[in-house]
Amino acid sequence: MTEINFKCKKCRKEFDCEVGKITFGMRLSFEKDVICPHCGKLKTEEQSCELELTEWGQTQVAELYFSEGENEAA
Repeated sequence: MTEINFKCKKCRKEFDCEVGKITFGMRLSFEKDVICPHCGKLKTEEQSCELELTEWGQTQVAELYFSEGENEAA
């Protein structure tokens, strides 16, 4: 269960969303759709992205990224 904090670019509200497994690469890919409680499903494609990570969300993703690296080294 991976819950990340986002900010919707449409309504400018912050929210937590369960995104499932995160794939790390040039861009983050989420297993599940990101759904704003006010606006519904948000686009995550680079050209039309309707969301952004909050500062807290960036911290959450960084912790997941580094913990994944520790698991691979073990």
